[in-house]
Amino acid sequence: MKDRVFQILQQRWLQHLAFWALSFYVLTRHFAYEEEIHKVDLIYTLLFHLSLWLAVYLNLLLLIPRLLRSNRIILYLFSVAIELAGASVFNWLTFQYLADWLFPGYYFISYFEFWDILQYILVYVGLTTLLKLSKGWFQLQRQEKRISRLERQKVEAELKALKAQIDPHFLFNSLNSLYSLALERSGRVPEALLRLSECMRYMLYDCRKNMVSLEKELEYIRNYIELQKLRLETTVSISMKVSGEPEGKQIAPLLFIPFIENAFKHGLKGKGQLPSVAIAIQIEEKGLH
Repeated sequence: MKDRVFQILQQRWLQHLAFWALSFYVLTRHFAYEEEIHKVDLIYTLLFHLSLWLAVYLNLLLLIPRLLRSNRIILYLFSVAIELAGASVFNWLTFQYLADWLFPGYYFISYFEFWDILQYILVYVGLTTLLKLSKGWFQLQRQEKRISRLERQKVEAELKALKAQIDPHFLFNSLNSLYSLALERSGRVPEALLRLSECMRYMLYDCRKNMVSLEKELEYIRNYIELQKLRLETTVSISMKVSGEPEGKQIAPLLFIPFIENAFKHGLKGKGQLPSVAIAIQIEEKGLH
C-alpha cells in the first residue's frame, strides 16, 4: 500500500497539479481585497498565473534542459533575464488587453507595477528551478545506489558460483585422501578428519555471510593446505607465509581459494625438479595481497 501511494506521488503531472493548486490558493488569498473570496478574485488570480506558467514552463522545458544541464551557465542566466522581462510584459498585456477579451464586463487592471510583477515571476522561476535541480539530484542518488546494489549482487552471485565449483571438488579430493590414508592405516587420519571438519564447517556456515573475519579465512586456507599435504605427501614442497596482523579485518569468504586451488592443480607439472607451491599473504592497513 505504501509503495503504491509513493508511486502515485512520484507521477509528474500530480506533482505539478499539487504545486499549482497550492499556488492558486495562496495568491488568491493574497490578491483578495476582502476576507471572503469572490469570483473576481479567482479570475484575477487565474489571469496572473498565465505569465507564471509561461515563465516556469519555458524555463523547465527549454532553458534548463538545453542550457543549464550542458553547463552553459552564462547563456542560461542571460536567457532567464530575457524570459523574466518577457513574462512581465506578457502579464501587463494580459490585464491590458487579454482580460477584457476573455472576461468582458469585469474591467480588470493590474494591481502591480512592472518591477513588482518581475519579482513575482522571479520567485516562481527560482523556486521551480531549485525543485527541478533537487529532484534531479535525488534521482541521481537513487540511480547510483541502484547501480551499487546491482554491482554488489553481481559480485555475490560470482562468489556463490565460485563456491559451488570449489566445494564438491575440494570435498571429493579430501575424501579420496582420507580413503588412501585409511587403507594405509595411517595415524594421520584423525588429524585429517578434524581439518576436513573445520573446512566443511567454515564453508557451510561462515561462508553464508557476505564478509568473514580474515583470521577465519586464513585458518581455512591453512587447513586446506594441510589436507593437500596429506594427499601429496613428500612429492611437493608447500609453504605458506603470512605477514601482518589479521585481527579485526574482514574479507569476502573463499576469495583466495580459486588461486590456491589452481596453484595445486596447474603449478605442479614441472619436470626435473621438486614441484613447489609457495603462498605469501601480506596484510596491510588498507588491504592485503
